[in-house]
Formats: sequence, structure tokens, C-alpha cells
Amino acid sequence: MASAQKKLDLHSDNNEILLNPRLPQEDFEALHSLALSVQNERKLKGHVWIATSGSTADSVARTKLVALSKKALMSSASAVNLHLQSTSQDVWTQVLPHFHVGGLGIEVRAELAGAKVISALKDGRWDAHHYYSILKSEKCTLSALVPTQVYDLVAHSYQAPSTLRAIVVGGGAFEVELFKKARSLGWPVLPSYGMTETASQIATANLDSLKSDEFPDMGLLSHATARTNENGYLEVQADSLFTCYAQNTQGGTRSWDPKVEGWFTTEDRGQVLDGVLHVQGRSKDYIKIGGEGTNVAHLRSVLENCALALNPSFPLKVTLLDMPSERLGCEIHIVSLLSEAETDNIVKAYSDKVLPFEKPRRVHYVKNIPRSDLGKILWAQLRSLL
Repeated sequence: MASAQKKLDLHSDNNEILLNPRLPQEDFEALHSLALSVQNERKLKGHVWIATSGSTADSVARTKLVALSKKALMSSASAVNLHLQSTSQDVWTQVLPHFHVGGLGIEVRAELAGAKVISALKDGRWDAHHYYSILKSEKCTLSALVPTQVYDLVAHSYQAPSTLRAIVVGGGAFEVELFKKARSLGWPVLPSYGMTETASQIATANLDSLKSDEFPDMGLLSHATARTNENGYLEVQADSLFTCYAQNTQGGTRSWDPKVEGWFTTEDRGQVLDGVLHVQGRSKDYIKIGGEGTNVAHLRSVLENCALALNPSFPLKVTLLDMPSERLGCEIHIVSLLSEAETDNIVKAYSDKVLPFEKPRRVHYVKNIPRSDLGKILWAQLRSLL
């Protein structure tokens, strides 16, 4: 079993199992046993097991493990290094966990390029002030963040250090307003698209986009191709694609490879035009309210932008859920950590920008919005709180 701090041997046939050390012991052991069982059954060599991000999984029974070959990890890392023009002169900051494909990807990129990696976590956790001080003191040049972490930097009005030349931002929707606020503070943010199944990003804005403050296109990297199928879903073919899934089910352990002729169908809708990826949202984000169709991810984007306009820290303290309704099928609810007055201001601004059926029908005031280690909202846990 690999510990959270163990350096990965990229050229060994050994398999590694990278799990969140904060998982309950019972869950940790169940997932570890699952990985061992499947890798023996499939006779896997030189693979790394990583759990999917878990923003929707509400129990270990629903958690899927992804088997990535070390060759896939190196293919992804080489393509990213090429895209970022990374060399041995670069210094990466590491604030994404080792057991997450984004964190592991940084380590592999650095090893292939001969670059340095500096941890910028405080006691193993994200802290914006500590991250900022490490960037400056270590003269870091490259970084990777999720949008929640960018929100924190913007909320503190930190100006980007001059040594920093690029930050890849992935792991969730990167709102245009947040992008613009980050750029106004000098942060060299590059929107990207990827997933655990592709061993990190497959499309990223290019370095030339940093010459402009306009929200950039995400171009496909050299190791990946993508297309849209007849149902509007993105399909990906890449040297970095995973080998198989594994999951514990009521019927026992299960493993499967969903690829068809080398193509993996994602849960995202989108288009590919001239090598540029346009992501339109996940299938589960499309709902009907009283027979009218809408996209929950888009509505969350509107809400977050309204919150951001009022206070840079507000988007982390308010969100939006689709909830079942006997009369309408679904309805929109707001969940808030803020005061009633602050929430009212955000709801009013949001309501002015959406259609009547998309307006919230209830506001929930809570003490906590559960999030993963990467700051992603754990939707199933949040729903159970309500």
C-alpha cells in the first residue's frame, strides 16, 4: 500500500493504491481490498489506483476506483510539460493532494522535466496565506489550483508574484467573472478540462492567452483528441486514458472497461471545433421545472457571479440545489452560510437574471456546506443535511 507521501516509481511494474488517508478506516480498507482484488484478477502491472473525485458519491459503496497505467500518467505529464514549456528551471507549488490526479500529475511532470516541487499546504491542508507566502519565498513559477482556491486568493486581494508564469485551473467550472478578477490581480490563470480517467487535463488555454484578459479557449493537448457523439456527449481518445474502473457493489466487487474502440464517453456535453473544446455541462445538470428545461450548472454560475459581485468571499458561502417537487417535478433552492440580509441581496440579484421558473422557491440557512479536500461541494451530503 502506498502512503500519501510516498514518491511514485514511474518505471516499476509495481502497482500503487493512492487513497485519501482521512477516509474512515473501514472505508479505506474496503477500497484497498477492492483494488488488490481487481488488479490480481486483471493481472495489472505498473498501475496506480485513484478514487474518482467524490463530489457525488455519498458512500464508499458508490466510490469508483480508476486504474491508470504509469505510461498513461507519463503521457499526460509530457503533454502538459510541452504545453507549459516546462523545464528543469521551473518550480512547482503543490497544494493538490497526492491521492488526487491533479496532485500526482504535478509530481510526474516535475520528475520528467527535472523541475522542483515545493509543498505549499499548511499542516496538510490548503491555506491561502501560507500558499501565497510560499509562492513568494520560493520564487515558484508554476502551479495548479481548483476554482475554490482561486476564489480564496481573489477574496484576499493578493497580487500575483512576478515569478509565477502559469497556473492551471481545473477540477470544476471556472467562472468568467472569477477569471477576470484573478487576471486583474495579475494571476496567470489557464482554464483547463480534464478528469481522473484521462490522468489530468486534456485541454488547456495556451500561454499566449495570458497576453489578454479575455476568457480564453481551451485547446486540446498534443496527446488527446475529442469528438461529440450523436447524443451530444464528449468522447475522448488519449494516450493517457485509464485502463478500467473498479467498484464495490452489493453483489460483490466489479471491474469494467467502458471504452469502445479506444474512445471513452464522458458525462459532459460539449463540442470540439478546430481543436478547441467547448464544455456545456454534465447530463445530470439538465432538469425540468414544470415542464421547462434548464441547466443547474448554469444557474449555479449565475448565482456565484452575483455573489462574487457583492463580495469575493461570498461564492464559497452560498450555493444552489435542484430539489424534488410534487407539483413541478423539480424546484430551485438556495443554501447559505450568510446572514439573511446578505443572502437576500444575492437572491435578488440572481432572480433578476433568470427566468421566472428558475427563481428559488426556498432558502436553507446552514452552519456548514460539506466539501471535499479540493473544495468541491459534496452534493449528496449537502442534500442529506437538508
